Amino acid sequence: MVATTTGIVLFLQSSPTLEVELNPLPPLTVKEGGNFSLGISVRNGGGFLKPELQDIRGELQLPEGFIEESFQTNTRQLIFGTISAGDASHYSIAIIALNTVDIGEHLAKLRVWGANVPERTIEMEIVVLPP
Repeated sequence: MVATTTGIVLFLQSSPTLEVELNPLPPLTVKEGGNFSLGISVRNGGGFLKPELQDIRGELQLPEGFIEESFQTNTRQLIFGTISAGDASHYSIAIIALNTVDIGEHLAKLRVWGANVPERTIEMEIVVLPP
């Protein structure tokens, strides 16, 4: 009987699920010299019985010619913190395409990691249009 109870507890305490959502969905479009807002949500998915996501952080890696308005004088690290089961943490970042950026397609990366979950990397295509 003890083994059954322990087995159930282990099943209910399985690994947390790291879900990353972007708004809007890639490909992202912006005019040269313009900007856009990128929403990033990190969710602890898989139901309310999962353990919390611990010490969740992210890093936005933009190609040359792009800057994040909120991080011009700061590090590019995003701190999502600890996220309980079923909850989410959100960021909204303004991204500027400088006048010097090339027209066409560019690739950005978002890395998200935590103490008890494997790292996830999401690639985002950014299409720069003429002004």
